Amino acid sequence: MKKTEGKAQNSEIYDVIIIGAGCSGYAAAMYAGRFDMKTLVLGEMMGGTIILTDVVENYPGFKKLTGQELADKLKEHALDYKSVEMKNERVEKVEKSGKLFNIHTKKNKYASKTVIIATGTKVRRLNVPGEDEFANQGVSYCALCLHPDEEVVANSSITKIKDVTPITRVLTHDGTYKEVAGFTKTEYNGELIKIRTRFFNEPVSLTPNHPVYRIKVTKGTGNKYLKDFKIGKPEWIEAGKLEKGDCLVYPIIKETKDTEKIKISDYIEVKETTNGRILPFINTITSNEIDNIIPITKDFMRLVGYYIAEGSASKHNLKFYFNKKEKNYIEDVKEILEKTFRLNVDISYVKNVCNMGIYSKVLADLFKHLFGNYSYNKNLPHWAMLLPAEKQKELIKGMWRGDGCMRDKDFCYVTSSRKLAYQLRDLLLRQSIIPSLQVRDKTGLNRKQNRIEGRLVKFNHNKYNLNVGGQFLENMSSILDARHPKLNQRSHILKHAWIKDGNAILPIRNIEKTDYVGDVFNIAVKENNTYVAKNFIVHNCDGPLFRNKVLAVVGGSDSAAKEALLLTQYASKVYIIYRGDKIHPEPINEDRVKKNKKIEVIANTNITEIKGDKKVTHVILDKPYKGSKEFKLDGIFVEIGHIPLADFVKPIGVKLNQKGEIIIDRTSSTNVPGLFAAGDVVDTKFKQAITGVGEAVSATYSAYQYINENEVITS
Repeated sequence: MKKTEGKAQNSEIYDVIIIGAGCSGYAAAMYAGRFDMKTLVLGEMMGGTIILTDVVENYPGFKKLTGQELADKLKEHALDYKSVEMKNERVEKVEKSGKLFNIHTKKNKYASKTVIIATGTKVRRLNVPGEDEFANQGVSYCALCLHPDEEVVANSSITKIKDVTPITRVLTHDGTYKEVAGFTKTEYNGELIKIRTRFFNEPVSLTPNHPVYRIKVTKGTGNKYLKDFKIGKPEWIEAGKLEKGDCLVYPIIKETKDTEKIKISDYIEVKETTNGRILPFINTITSNEIDNIIPITKDFMRLVGYYIAEGSASKHNLKFYFNKKEKNYIEDVKEILEKTFRLNVDISYVKNVCNMGIYSKVLADLFKHLFGNYSYNKNLPHWAMLLPAEKQKELIKGMWRGDGCMRDKDFCYVTSSRKLAYQLRDLLLRQSIIPSLQVRDKTGLNRKQNRIEGRLVKFNHNKYNLNVGGQFLENMSSILDARHPKLNQRSHILKHAWIKDGNAILPIRNIEKTDYVGDVFNIAVKENNTYVAKNFIVHNCDGPLFRNKVLAVVGGSDSAAKEALLLTQYASKVYIIYRGDKIHPEPINEDRVKKNKKIEVIANTNITEIKGDKKVTHVILDKPYKGSKEFKLDGIFVEIGHIPLADFVKPIGVKLNQKGEIIIDRTSSTNVPGLFAAGDVVDTKFKQAITGVGEAVSATYSAYQYINENEVITS
């Protein structure tokens, strides 16, 4: 390769920068590597839009594979060459400085002798009345969303998504629990995005195309911090396009149901006596009768808190343990037990430990059933998560008195129950407190010897720390009736997360990417179309929501035909509505459409308006179909093409056609010397992965020739 003259102003000058990380970008990078060109690939969505494709059957050499698999194979091939590097960055501006190009991303600036544009396209919208109003309420742009083996907030606590069943109810974006309507599962081989937020420290892993609910928060600097501070409106964005500093949304549970009493016989098997009281199902002469009804009072919920932190249940006894100095707590538990159950409380002391017990097999079995027995499986039933705030305050108070403490800067609660940790997080959110939830791995805990009163202690379970400090210290002090001394010492408070409109707004701490091979899952959720992936809101899969419904796919391309064929797995009827005389998929898919009895094509027709009541119920057509312009539908999937992502190169004079596509010649060259383009962003008519790859190879060869034939001055 011809050497350049002079000294570079930048620390690195690339031979070629490829903007776009889809099939075309990866193919260009692979050939650049073969030419030993110093290459940088910059992409906002690694893998490009093809990763949304369920099945690819038209790429030579592969009879059938997913879009993600194809993208991964091309990427792997490109990275075989040491001269190729890739970065997940969005390009915002391209400048020409002499014969060099300057590429600006949000955080960095790069210099290159040549540039290949392979940015592809974005989904084209219908732009008709009702489209925005019913977005995600019947109007969709993707029939299948993917999600890996992650945890979701379901049935009052976290549950692995693979364990979700039709009777599971999941927490949704508006803070209510909704039923699951369906499931999707597919094989996946590709990249996962691992997102870690502030406060909720465990990462959530999901596929790059999965939509998440994002909020932008702008802050002022210096004395203008509060004046210029603004929390924006939530919007859906693909996980792969998130950036550090973006904020994600966690819904605070809004359902409140005051359970005033519970009936013991509804939960465990008992024997009812003639006076309306109960005994154990298998009772002895020493068995105690108790009332079948337990009032769910604030005192009882505080007792539940004590049990979760300091209690256990044996075969015949309900037990509590305290330090003998905790006289107030001992007296509180004794009083509640006697008042609620009218049974004697046995109290004994062994060294510094106070043992409290109540002899009742019924109560021992009930508490085990409702709240667990061992520290690592303690948890709360769903009704407890929905109680009024005042009752939940007493529950929190009892828990903290047992397993909590006051530290220099915060209050801290420690548990070995994973479910309980996440439940307590949600209880605190209902009190307008965002706790910090951190996990301490048992392996790390066991690296050093731990002793209690000389006895060696080994950790068999992870520890979960919930810490409350900063802006939430005063609220927590009020709940615990214990004012934290830090409140009188500090002069100002730094806020790193916020509560607004019934949601916790959590900044992203970091984003990582990992490779994954295996099944990925998604669920469809009735009414709300969303669920919570452990720490923030994500969108559900639309397809199963339309089981036995009537749908329309708008468009006449091969993609529209494949979308319609996919949706027939769920829908009772799928119409393809197209403005032209005839749809134009590949012949193999055209034949499949014709043979599928669920699909009907409505040609020479446009949708002019989308209507409904909360959800889509019908559309207005520009001409009558079977005598009426009103056409009943349950959902619409839009597949009318894409908009080229080329506007950012207009300022340097790159010529575009009327569609906004970059005009290239047979060598993939643009009118700007040193700038080349390939793939869906260019003006060639036939747009497929294979044609984009061919154009990319041609663009790379042209860039290689350009450098060798021109003296690119870098000084």
